[in-house]
Amino acid sequence: MCAVTTGFLIVGIVATAIALVAVIFDGVFEVFDVDLPGDGSVSLLALTGGLGAFGWAGLILASLTDLPAWAVVVLAIAVGFAIAAGGAWLTAVLRRHSTPDGAGSITTMTGVAGVMDTAARPGHPGVVRVVYSGSPRTLTAHVTVDVAAGALVTVSAVVSPDVVRVTPAEA
Repeated sequence: MCAVTTGFLIVGIVATAIALVAVIFDGVFEVFDVDLPGDGSVSLLALTGGLGAFGWAGLILASLTDLPAWAVVVLAIAVGFAIAAGGAWLTAVLRRHSTPDGAGSITTMTGVAGVMDTAARPGHPGVVRVVYSGSPRTLTAHVTVDVAAGALVTVSAVVSPDVVRVTPAEA
């Protein structure tokens, strides 16, 4: 049983170390990304979580029970699959509720209404407040005509991630 215990310990340590590195240094393993069939719910954390659970459960079962080695392996596999399945399910739920790529991008902000927080005139930008993709944003606003603080405006162009061109809203 000593070789089995050592094997479980090694799997548990390696899988846990990989998971910790993946969490602490987000994106460090992106070079190894592989497109797996399905909806993309199998993540590195789900896989390493399952392997870690397999290793640690096997170590605990082998150390604290008198079960034969085959039973310990079967139970550890069951625990590992349960944890990996739970991680895959959680990944799928989080992806289903996340914002699609580009949905919150400022580049599609043209036409969004806002309110000037500070007055602006040509050559002297002001500050505009908008709600975009459900989030309030405060941006630098360039204008071609004088716009007073509190005036309703419409974004006419996106200059940069923090700067927009606005025009007074039509009454």
